Amino acid sequence: MKCLVLSALTAALMSTTVFAQQAVNLPAKNPWLTDSVYPTSHHNPAQTDVSPIAGPAASKALGPRDVRIVPKVFVSNPVVTRIGEDRVIYAAGSTGISKILATGDMFEEVAYLPYPGFEALGSPSVSAGLAAQLTAVDAARRSYNDAGILAISPEISKLGFDFTTGANGVYNLVDRDGFHYSVYGGVNVMKVSGGTTAQAQLEIVKTFDITSALPAELAATVTRVLGVGMTYDGNIAVAAPGMVALLSRDLEMLGYVTFPGEFVDNSIAIDQNGIYVVSSENMYKVVWTGKKLSFDEADGGWISPYDTMDGETAVSLGALSRGSGTTPALMGFGDDEDKLVLIADADIKGTKLVAFWRDQIPADFEQKPGTQSRHIADQIRVEISYLTIEPSPAIFGYGVVVINATLPEASPVRGDIYGNAMTAGVTRIAPRGIQKFTWNPDENRFELAWTDLTIDNTDVMVPLISAPSNIVFFANKVGLRYEYVGLDWTNGKLHSRYTFPNDSALYNTWGGIGYFLEDGDLITGGFFGAKRFELSE
Repeated sequence: MKCLVLSALTAALMSTTVFAQQAVNLPAKNPWLTDSVYPTSHHNPAQTDVSPIAGPAASKALGPRDVRIVPKVFVSNPVVTRIGEDRVIYAAGSTGISKILATGDMFEEVAYLPYPGFEALGSPSVSAGLAAQLTAVDAARRSYNDAGILAISPEISKLGFDFTTGANGVYNLVDRDGFHYSVYGGVNVMKVSGGTTAQAQLEIVKTFDITSALPAELAATVTRVLGVGMTYDGNIAVAAPGMVALLSRDLEMLGYVTFPGEFVDNSIAIDQNGIYVVSSENMYKVVWTGKKLSFDEADGGWISPYDTMDGETAVSLGALSRGSGTTPALMGFGDDEDKLVLIADADIKGTKLVAFWRDQIPADFEQKPGTQSRHIADQIRVEISYLTIEPSPAIFGYGVVVINATLPEASPVRGDIYGNAMTAGVTRIAPRGIQKFTWNPDENRFELAWTDLTIDNTDVMVPLISAPSNIVFFANKVGLRYEYVGLDWTNGKLHSRYTFPNDSALYNTWGGIGYFLEDGDLITGGFFGAKRFELSE
């Protein structure tokens, strides 16, 4: 692997990419985030999952030497920064935060910080237990032993991963001063220092219990803070059931706005004008007036209902979320004609891709039949899925891809994330299918661009778009063997395939949000650890 520094990286993140003889506007760089290839979840505050890094050029069968792993029970979304001349990755997992030295070819854990109260889950016995469970699940998968695979879920829970702890650290970021922010233990936000050298230990700067700054009645309803992002004026926005809050970077409460009785099971999108959050019932644009958070139209915010089903019904059908399963993602930047925010809804008749006007609704726009409000610019049925989509839409220009994550045969145990991850496509039917849509700004509507029904989406990994390469990448599985696949962004044709070394579950990328380093290596998470894959020859 070669570590190539991109001198134009900052400019690429800030403005446009020259693509197919035309400029494609990208989200504006947030100056309060660290200047790296991946400072925050979903690549940028707009949550588009577009990388300014060129992806690998040709297919490859990876060997063991092409993979480096830092063992952990579960890591979703590592972020990257620099300390001096060194490249450092923070992998916030279900039990704590790993500091990984990734300079050049390296991928070595140099520090580990358990979340307060999770200290026992970082012991050597836990590491030994993790290795034993990997051996057990590999044996069960290879013998297609459904009951044997499902029996491992309680053991994984004992090591620190379950439906509750799985949310720890999923959404995290590094600010321009090198401080790392994540959420753990349901309602706690943690600010961590990585020190002034790559080898320095991690230190907690401050932790903040969101509920400590709320009235008792409201605090009793806030059981889990999930979404976290950096605003363009340098504050930390967080989302929780029934509310959005704004914190200073010193973790002091600046304000909050509530929507009682509504759940928030996703993160948030942010642009220079607002914070976009989807609840189990409504889509919101929340703005900071300098004195308060508000979604009142008089302040520049808005609220719109969308088609959804009862949350308990959704979970009983295998959904991970109540209402929309997707973190909102933004479409339209710079001088683009239309500025939109996209989600997948939770229509009980079948999920739809929904676009809302981000700013003012065009004066001549007439509400479309079947939509819940005039704020909805358009919606279109996603034929590959009948339940809400969990991985967020990935957006490049006026194109957007969504993947089917509906489990045709879910685990019989309600909320059994691990069991579903390991049985789908092995002893149970896998969720398959990808669709790309394009937005037609002249007619204010979505159009279907292409469909692929071959990709196994068991890993529910968010698609990754390489803007310079015009390729969209997906986690895939063929039989027992995990792989990464690139499809042409324009026509959906196969571009490249990267098969992982063998059929071990070690190579899963479940729930991860991958990104490329400057040399094209893929960084992702999943069960059993944070991973670095050398995809190029």
